Amino acid sequence: MFLFPELEITEKKLRAVLVGCGEQATCLMHDAISYNGEIEVVGVCDMNKDRADFAAKRFGLDRSWQDLDEMLAKVEADAAFVIMVPKLAPILAKKCVEAGLHVYTEKPLGTELADIYALGEALEKTGKKLGVSFNKRFGLAYSGMKNAIDSDIFGKPGVFNARFIGGYRSSPTDLLRVGSCHFFDLARYMIGEIDEIFAYKFEQAPGQHIFSATAQFENGCVGSFTMGSTGSWACGYGMEAVEVRGDRNMVSADNGRDFMWQKPSRIMNLYKDGASAQNTQAVAEEAVPVEILRNNYSNPGKVTESTFFINGNFQAIRAFVKAILNGEEPPVGYNDGLMALKIALAIEKSVAEKRAVKISEIV
Repeated sequence: MFLFPELEITEKKLRAVLVGCGEQATCLMHDAISYNGEIEVVGVCDMNKDRADFAAKRFGLDRSWQDLDEMLAKVEADAAFVIMVPKLAPILAKKCVEAGLHVYTEKPLGTELADIYALGEALEKTGKKLGVSFNKRFGLAYSGMKNAIDSDIFGKPGVFNARFIGGYRSSPTDLLRVGSCHFFDLARYMIGEIDEIFAYKFEQAPGQHIFSATAQFENGCVGSFTMGSTGSWACGYGMEAVEVRGDRNMVSADNGRDFMWQKPSRIMNLYKDGASAQNTQAVAEEAVPVEILRNNYSNPGKVTESTFFINGNFQAIRAFVKAILNGEEPPVGYNDGLMALKIALAIEKSVAEKRAVKISEIV
C-alpha cells in the first residue's frame, strides 16, 4: 500500500527522450516527468548545451545532445517529450514520429494548420500516437468542475464562460493561438464541440490586445470567452476564471485553483395560490451552502501540493504514459490540439470579416 498511488513503482517503463530544455521544460515539465516511475529518460536534447547538460545531469545521464537527428539515430527510445516554442514544436514532433517514436508535446499543438496537418499525416503513416499537454483538464479545480457537470444533479449545461487576462503578448496571434488555447480546450472538454463563434477585438495599446467572443455549442449551450493581454504575469490572482451553469447549479474555478460548486437550493413548498404553476420560479426555497475545494499550499514538499500536480501536468503525463504502455489512444491527442487552433482561427476570421464564423469553415 502506497501513501500516494501516483508514485507507485512499476517495472514497465517507457524509454523517453526529452526535446527542449528551456524554462517551461526545466521548471515544470521535467519535474512532473521525474516523479513518474513509468518513465526512463534515456536522452535529452537542446541547442543550448548548458541547459541540455543540466537536464542530463538531473536525469543521471552522462551526456546531452545538441542535434536532434543525431540523438534520434543513436538513442533507443519509445517516446519523445517535445517541450518547445509553438512555432517549432509540430515540426520537431513530426521528426520524432518519423523516427518511430510516440510523442507528447506541450500545448499548443501548433500555430499553423499546415504544420498540424503534416504532423497528422506522419502519425497516420507510422501508426504512432500523440498526446497534447492540455494539463488544465487534469488540474484539481477543473477536473472537479468536470465531475460536477457530469453528476446526476447538475443537469444539462446551458452557459459556459471563460476569462483569461494575462500579461503582455507580442501579437494577437500569440494571445489567441498560444495563450488562450487551454480555454478553448476546456470548453470542448466540459461542454462539447463549438458550432459557431462571433468575436470582437480591441487593441488598447501596442501589445495590449483584448478579444471578446460569443459561442454557440452544437448541443445548444451558449458561451463566452474574454481574452486579453492587459493583465500582469506577476500578479497571480484574477488572471483566469471558468464558470458553467446548469439547472440551478453553478460551478466555477478562479485562477485555476479554487473550485466552487453552488448546488440547487432546496424546494421547501409551493405557493398555496397556485402561482407555482405559472412560468416562473414561484417556489419557496432554502439556500444550500456553497462547496469550495481549496488546496493546501503550505507544504510544497508533498507531491499533491506541488504546482505540477495542482495544475495537472503530472496527471496529464501519467495518462499519456499509461496509454502508450497499454497500447491505447492517449486521452488528449491530435484532434484536441487541432480543434483548439481551429477555434482561435475562427475568432480571428470573425474579427476580420465582422460576422459569425462556423468552425467547419476552418479547413
